[in-house]
Amino acid sequence: MKLPAIGAVLLLLASFAAAAEKTEVLEKSFPSQPGKVVLVDVGALDVYVRASDIPDIRLKVELVAAALSEKQAKAWIEAHWPTIDDKEGELRITAPDPGGVSLFKGVLGTKARVELTLPLNVRPDLSTSSGTLRAEGEFPEAKPMRLRSASGDIEFVGWVPRLEARSVSGSIQLQASRAIDSLLGRSASGSIELTGGARTANCDNASGAVQLTGMLGPVVVNTTSGDVVARFDALPSGDEAHITTTSGKVRVTLPPGRAPGGVLSSTKGEIRSLYPGKTDPDAIKLDLSGKDPKIFVTTSSGKIELL
Repeated sequence: MKLPAIGAVLLLLASFAAAAEKTEVLEKSFPSQPGKVVLVDVGALDVYVRASDIPDIRLKVELVAAALSEKQAKAWIEAHWPTIDDKEGELRITAPDPGGVSLFKGVLGTKARVELTLPLNVRPDLSTSSGTLRAEGEFPEAKPMRLRSASGDIEFVGWVPRLEARSVSGSIQLQASRAIDSLLGRSASGSIELTGGARTANCDNASGAVQLTGMLGPVVVNTTSGDVVARFDALPSGDEAHITTTSGKVRVTLPPGRAPGGVLSSTKGEIRSLYPGKTDPDAIKLDLSGKDPKIFVTTSSGKIELL
């Protein structure tokens, strides 16, 4: 006989109330030296990293599991507990990803978090699968700083010379406190967004949008159906912007005083440009009449705007 809906809810609430909760916390410091790599690959755990003017590397791991029994809670923590290997030149923190949590295994709720406070002279290399990855601060020795995730979101606030951010379905949000030297951004369906600018950027995406603001140099963007926005604070003579998309809209905003050359082309979309050029009577195409910088935008059905 099926339980009435209200009975099922009360039974679930009673299960939570009777749940056994287990918590494990580790706090530890490690020596640092200039250029030391801090490699983190922790599966489904959330990762929070902060730069500070300190001499050592400080780590805190906190895992909490609520389950129908203490044994089930302990088993979940043991299955996700990270392994730490510290040696000269590298601190490696890794954890397995056994898969999603199932109520049928008796686990009702979890919290899994890795916190790192890092000296300015180390090089972070951070990865998660489904966990959130957030880093903040300045890392002048990170050449590059690597941020990777499968389905978890990636957030960065601060500055690095070079940044590589890769995700499958999670969003990538980057807020530079000043322009970084170079950005490599790759995603399948998550959006890629940079504010604060870069001197060069190369971004690939499938169905997610790409938005770059405060750019100071060349850009290469390739998407399938994602919209593309590129705003330039500067684009010197000799630099080029190349943007290719299938059905996404493209908007490029140039700094004042530019007389761009290049080509805007769309198969079935429309083109709007504040800059003069020669149109093609047999195609949706505009050959810009200026010389520098060069702007090349190609779409199938998306609208192109050059402002």
